[in-house]
Amino acid sequence: MKKLSSTPLYAFFVGIDVSKESLDVCLIRVADKQLCYQKFNNNMQGFQKMKLWLKQYGCELESDTLVCLEHTGLYTRKVVHYLLSRQVAVWLESPLQIKRSIGLARGKDDKIDSERIAKYAFLHQDKASLVNLSSLTIEKLKDLQANRNRLLKALKSIKTTVKELISIDAASGKTLQRVNKDAIRGLEKSLEQVEQKMSEFIEQDAELKKKYELVTSIKGVGKVLAITLLVYTQGFTKMEDGRKLACYCGVAPFEYRSGTSVFGKTGVSKFANKELKRILYLVSMSSIQYNQELKTYFKRKVDEGKPKMSVLNAVQNKLLHQIVAVVKRGTPYVEKLDKI
Repeated sequence: MKKLSSTPLYAFFVGIDVSKESLDVCLIRVADKQLCYQKFNNNMQGFQKMKLWLKQYGCELESDTLVCLEHTGLYTRKVVHYLLSRQVAVWLESPLQIKRSIGLARGKDDKIDSERIAKYAFLHQDKASLVNLSSLTIEKLKDLQANRNRLLKALKSIKTTVKELISIDAASGKTLQRVNKDAIRGLEKSLEQVEQKMSEFIEQDAELKKKYELVTSIKGVGKVLAITLLVYTQGFTKMEDGRKLACYCGVAPFEYRSGTSVFGKTGVSKFANKELKRILYLVSMSSIQYNQELKTYFKRKVDEGKPKMSVLNAVQNKLLHQIVAVVKRGTPYVEKLDKI
């Protein structure tokens, strides 16, 4: 048992280190500043045993408890859903953030990790970003989005193969086209069903529906970019600043200079979300045709002699700032007809 001290917002803090088969759980009971540890299976039976174990220390797994877990993907889902069903405050934090917060640390095992997670929650409780019901919808959208990408990849692979073969050997290409006709139809139908299901999930979540409608009110911005941004920004609860979002998408310009001798070109960073950057590029091509504000900006800058790709990158940057602005403001986009 170890002692801790702080001014708590919760009566109990629980750190859980999650693996595929098990949960390593560390409890901090604020009343006597003590730590307790136990291991459970990562299934419903394990959750019930964890609840009974915590009850021995006065923790009923209710609203007076903050549970912190590392965001490790699929393995956290079942326990997070269980905790949310009990109205528990759940905090999913980046493993890197927790690791950096403890500084230089020696030794590692599941028990130590659960203790470090519990301490992190205790010491940084005022910064906790809690999971809500919209987060569960975003989780479903993320699954569907990943499935959509796989379907698109398979569809593109088949169509490209057929097209290339037709250009070289028309007879063999036509045969391959006939053979894959049903497969292509099936993939296209599955793609439609996935997109329909995504729309249904958004329709059922009032908060996400409102944000989705705000984002798509901008001319040129469609379903794909809107949903992708909702997924990666957790419904715009993360990266609320336009500059940060532009940086994440790889379209924010950075200077490259040092002292009096190094003067490189201003450019974008290669560290970016490649999927978002690709979608954003396609949307920007549409926007300079249908978004009058961005169309005017693009034409003016190109007429001034700026490189088209550089101006297109600036258009993507402005698009993201427009998106963030309408979400923050809570009102649909209003097109500006004057020059920008």
